[in-house]
Amino acid sequence: MKARLLNQPKDYERLGINPEKVEVWEDRRRNMNTAPNNWEWWYFDAMLDDGTTAIVQFFTKGGADIKSKGDHPSIMIKVDLPDGTHYQEYLKFKVSETSYGEDQCDVKFANHYFKGDLKEYRIYVEQTNGLGADIKLESVATPYRPGSSYIGFNSDEEYYTWLCAVPRGKVTGTLTVGGKTIQVSGRGYHDHQWGSFNIHKEFNHWVWARQSFDDYTMLVFDMVTNKKTDYTRLPLVFIQDKDGNLVFESTDNVACEVLEEYHDTETSDKIYPKSIKYTFENDGKRVDYSLDMKNLIEARGMKTIPVVMRMAMKTMKLNPSYARYLGESKLKLTDGDEIIERSGELIYEFMFSGDSFKGHM
Repeated sequence: MKARLLNQPKDYERLGINPEKVEVWEDRRRNMNTAPNNWEWWYFDAMLDDGTTAIVQFFTKGGADIKSKGDHPSIMIKVDLPDGTHYQEYLKFKVSETSYGEDQCDVKFANHYFKGDLKEYRIYVEQTNGLGADIKLESVATPYRPGSSYIGFNSDEEYYTWLCAVPRGKVTGTLTVGGKTIQVSGRGYHDHQWGSFNIHKEFNHWVWARQSFDDYTMLVFDMVTNKKTDYTRLPLVFIQDKDGNLVFESTDNVACEVLEEYHDTETSDKIYPKSIKYTFENDGKRVDYSLDMKNLIEARGMKTIPVVMRMAMKTMKLNPSYARYLGESKLKLTDGDEIIERSGELIYEFMFSGDSFKGHM
């Protein structure tokens, strides 16, 4: 059994996808199946000019409810201040309080909303316990999806997806933190994902890293499935210039080397990569890209979840964990005699459902 990116003519035809461009309707609700293990989310994050980072995510069904029937709508909002202070709220809603537009992303949970048309988005989370957001995200890039967005597992009816609706955008608006509302500006990102299974059962791990340089935008989504699908590698990477033109992309031809590791004794008792070096090649071009962890922003694992949930995970033979980092990167894009080199800070994550990444990077 294997996993594959659905990028053949028959796939586009069956799914009703235009292979030439991302269309506005693709960011609406896509998975109307509310059976167990079916889910969908709209994700936004921002790195703000003052060093603050923010995340807002709207879910039809969050991880705690993944095995339940029906929708279980929720919103997660996180804000990390430059001094390391962390704020977070998780809000749950009744199905009767939700609506989804048919022609574009138009997600509304009670008075909160996530709405846009690939060019401009408004993301509003009404203040709860002193935390809220009223953000405008204006795209300065081009929407991107690998293939049809769909990755088929075992059969094309079991799937996981990724649509990068706004690889890079201008952020303005307000955040309310600790009950105080402040004006903010910076760079933002929005993607949209949906699927038909519990991701922790199908993936061993993934690396997700997005980066905006002054004149280039880069994103790496390097996924490795679990033993059942023979640890299939699904490396997705693209680079756009400041005008949103695609200058490099690849969905295969990757080499990855872990240069340094660390032991997470606090949350998971797993070994994690600390320094990673990638090489991607396609169409005569080569990308060398390194990720080096500076600070651990967030970590979750079996040691951090309630005992009842931990027992349920063990019963399902699952060992999920997660780490989010502030890091440094170096990019080198070689195209014949032309060489482009950039470096800078970024936020990236390592989602880690397996017991070990070794042998599968």
